[in-house]
Amino acid sequence: MRPTLVLFDVDGTLVDTAGAGRRALHAAFEAVHGLPDVAVRTAAVAFSGKTDPAIVAEMCAALAVAAPQAADFERAYLAALTAEMARADGRRRVLPGVALLLETLSARPDVHLGLLTGNVEAGARAKLAPFGLNAFFPTGGFGSDHADRREVARQAAARVALHAGIALEASRVVVVGDTELDVDCARAHGFRVVAVLTGWSTEEALRAAGPDVLLPDLADLPATLQALGL
Repeated sequence: MRPTLVLFDVDGTLVDTAGAGRRALHAAFEAVHGLPDVAVRTAAVAFSGKTDPAIVAEMCAALAVAAPQAADFERAYLAALTAEMARADGRRRVLPGVALLLETLSARPDVHLGLLTGNVEAGARAKLAPFGLNAFFPTGGFGSDHADRREVARQAAARVALHAGIALEASRVVVVGDTELDVDCARAHGFRVVAVLTGWSTEEALRAAGPDVLLPDLADLPATLQALGL
């Protein structure tokens, strides 16, 4: 069988962290810049589907501050995120069908899994770790690679193909995500794209973006495998 690469977004697709990333970014700005009321002053900044560097740039603009030194800011963010994810919160969860789907796909020799996320890699790993999901994803593309999600998608597919030791065929790459930006970055490279309604985008917006398949969630395993072309 011809190999298939399946690239998963994190927030709103695999897991719901109940806003841990947003709160961690607020805490990082407060720690690095000593700013008060970061949450209020950046409330209009939308996070969904964007890379962390793009989000930080928009938050800097909203706060009227210069871009923070990357290493210092990332350390502050990761410390805050790790603390957030360690704090008990009953709202945090693996989204419907994800666990069974990943177990099913990882058991197939013709399927190779990767992440395609706007999170910096350490942030993505911190969000997945409490749910035991990191083991399914040996590599991928991350916001720490590039601020442009299209470039993140390109790098994700290339890395997964290299890790698997196979040639990259765009027609055999499937992106699974919950936002219009997931659809856009897949389309930019000729990848198939399956959108799910488990994030923050509306059904109308996702349909308008033009995914190959739109699913309510990943709970129906046969329907999901069919959507993935498997």
